[in-house]
Amino acid sequence: MVNWRREDLARIFSALVLPVDESERLDRGALRALVEMELSDGVEGFYCCGSSGEGLLMSLEERMQVVEDVMNTVNGRVSVVAHVGTVRTQDVITLARHAREVGCTAISMIPPYYYHFSLEEITGYYEAVARAVPDMPIILYNIPQFTGVEFTKENAARLMENPNIIGIKHTSHNLYALERLSMAYPDKCYLNGFDEMFLGALAMGAEGTISTTANLFAPLFLRIREAFRAGDMARAQRLQHQLNARVETLVKHGIFAATKYGCTLRGVPCGACRAPFAPLSEAGKEAVRRLLAEPIDFC
Repeated sequence: MVNWRREDLARIFSALVLPVDESERLDRGALRALVEMELSDGVEGFYCCGSSGEGLLMSLEERMQVVEDVMNTVNGRVSVVAHVGTVRTQDVITLARHAREVGCTAISMIPPYYYHFSLEEITGYYEAVARAVPDMPIILYNIPQFTGVEFTKENAARLMENPNIIGIKHTSHNLYALERLSMAYPDKCYLNGFDEMFLGALAMGAEGTISTTANLFAPLFLRIREAFRAGDMARAQRLQHQLNARVETLVKHGIFAATKYGCTLRGVPCGACRAPFAPLSEAGKEAVRRLLAEPIDFC
């Protein structure tokens, strides 16, 4: 049976963005600097090669290189989860075995996409990976707006009963589904995926988050959780409102490109998102500059 500790996953994870140079090549020095900058912000873990990290725009070799560089930079200070999902099961297994070899805390994966696979095929995909890396904790990645698949208590029952599957990253506006899953399977770990719903997700069973905007605003997430745990909902709401104002601006201009530009302004050059993403507009750059200049009221 797979071994895992809740305290290693019930954390504030940065969904780490991908630093690249002008030719879209991975900038390994910037990646290491970004990890260090975010650790100084209080980030409690890193989620590599997910949506924010442009994982599906990288080769398998690049994905493994990112995971290795993050693991080497972290050097045991915080948890690291490798997103290994893609459409071909054998590629997922290759990435999963690599993540195990370099010592990742867990792996996570989206369901296979594009071909409108059946529920039986999707379930089989996860089970095949669990068999291939039986000692590796697996986190389902529920992101229906990208994959067309939404995990619920009903359709994910077989997966949730698998001891290798220890939790879900819930990037869905359906907090009712999150609450039902957390009540049905309280032994699993639930991680929020939509930054703008962090406080609501905590109330519905999430214990942590995997966040794009934690690349820039990790202290806000830490204070929201602190206020929630203390029962100070008025303060938690004030902090969530401040976070949401920032999320709104970033989403308006393309959240991944805007977040990378924000990291660049903070001193770590991250470049643009890989094509076919469009470059951040000049208006977007100005909006991010203004956003980072705005003070945060932590009271």
